[in-house]
Amino acid sequence: MATLNTTNAHESTRRRVLSAAVETILEEGFYRASSNRIADRAGVSWGVIQYHFGSREQLLLAVAEAGSSRLLEAVRTAEIHGNTVGERLDSLADVIWEHYRRPEFLAHLQVMLNLAKDPNTSAGTVRALAETERTIGGLWQRLLDQVVPTEHQNPELGGVIFQLIRGLAIGENLIEALPHTISPRVGDEPREMLVRALTLLVDSL
Repeated sequence: MATLNTTNAHESTRRRVLSAAVETILEEGFYRASSNRIADRAGVSWGVIQYHFGSREQLLLAVAEAGSSRLLEAVRTAEIHGNTVGERLDSLADVIWEHYRRPEFLAHLQVMLNLAKDPNTSAGTVRALAETERTIGGLWQRLLDQVVPTEHQNPELGGVIFQLIRGLAIGENLIEALPHTISPRVGDEPREMLVRALTLLVDSL
């Protein structure tokens, strides 16, 4: 029982530190998210972070890996619903939206872009990203096979659908994160327009 409690305590601390790292990056930016700032937000000492992660770079790599793992799990467990192509595309958009519209994604993105340039972590980051992309590619194809009728499929279509929906989701996320000189868009109209356009594209093939 003591071992189980210790394991749970370690996992709880680890999750708290990862969450604090994401929050600090979102509020202060990647380069201002120092070890001390993250430790203060998590309510732990720098020594605790060293114990769980080893270094700031390894902590940030764990942040990126946690984001990738979350996406893999979401895609792996996703189900597509709908009787029409449009309804199924909208269901697919739900899966993509749920990950790429989260504020946390912007923190994961900052981490991945910066660690990929860091000679101390770049090789591991690139390997992890490549492995994630390979795994996700197969999982996305499973979902796309449920969305697009067999007679309408071609080698390029799945990638186009994914890139367009993901691009819009990330773009909306960035609009909300940037200082506003104009009011951000409200509602799901851009997404609805894209789903309608993609439905017409699939139906025309």
